[in-house]
Amino acid sequence: MTIKRTALLLSATLTISACGAGADPGLDPANESDAPVIQITSEGGFAPVEMILNRGPRYTLTADRRLIYEGPTTMEFPGRLIPNYQVATISDQQMRLVLELVDEIGLPEIEREIDDTAASRVADATTEVVTYWDETGQHTYGVYALGIDLDEPEPPATEAFGRLMSLMGELVAGDAEPYVPEQVRIVAGPGFVHEDFEDIRDWPLPDEDLSDWETLPNGWLCKAFDPGVLSTFEDATQVTVWRWVPGDDPTLADAEFLDLLVRPLHPGEPDCPTN
Repeated sequence: MTIKRTALLLSATLTISACGAGADPGLDPANESDAPVIQITSEGGFAPVEMILNRGPRYTLTADRRLIYEGPTTMEFPGRLIPNYQVATISDQQMRLVLELVDEIGLPEIEREIDDTAASRVADATTEVVTYWDETGQHTYGVYALGIDLDEPEPPATEAFGRLMSLMGELVAGDAEPYVPEQVRIVAGPGFVHEDFEDIRDWPLPDEDLSDWETLPNGWLCKAFDPGVLSTFEDATQVTVWRWVPGDDPTLADAEFLDLLVRPLHPGEPDCPTN
């Protein structure tokens, strides 16, 4: 697919959406103007489990040109529990630049591909992954240790991905406002009181029965909530733990306190982690 075809697809999509077409968005993500076009994530790497479970996309760009990203954070500890996601609207020209790089990477012709050339020379790095949605479905390209100089030519797709990352960093320099999500992910696991920053609070959610939460591979639990739940955690920090009285679900029965990881979901993300 050429950039011309990709741009025409998005233009037609936005026109149809504006006219109120009622196609099932589950069949074709591009049917709605707020559907994701590209999303860039960091996966893997050497990090605590709670950091990996709460790691959100670096960038999500939707068909209506909204760019969602994590805004500036302070170096103080403990920091805010809820990530500072921001959203800005990019121009038509900037959207075209992004789509040109999507085509240079070759994403419309890729189902899933990973460049792990650096894996034998770099340890514990993350894999940067870009996902692109079009009328044929989802296309994914990843690079292990993207940006590391290996003193050898990069594959053209990897070189183009590096330029896409640089462009996304430039695009977030414009005016932005706080991102308001449609869903919020909460992940619960055993909590421990920080000896220097003790912050113990009563259980914040109205339902103490976690039996309908999804169990993750590491035994932690996950559920998606409406965005109104964010106000409950507005002043919570990374060390806040919550008093826990376990119910019939034995999964976290031995925990006196629970850690809650609270994060707004981006368009295109599943309710709970898939790996």
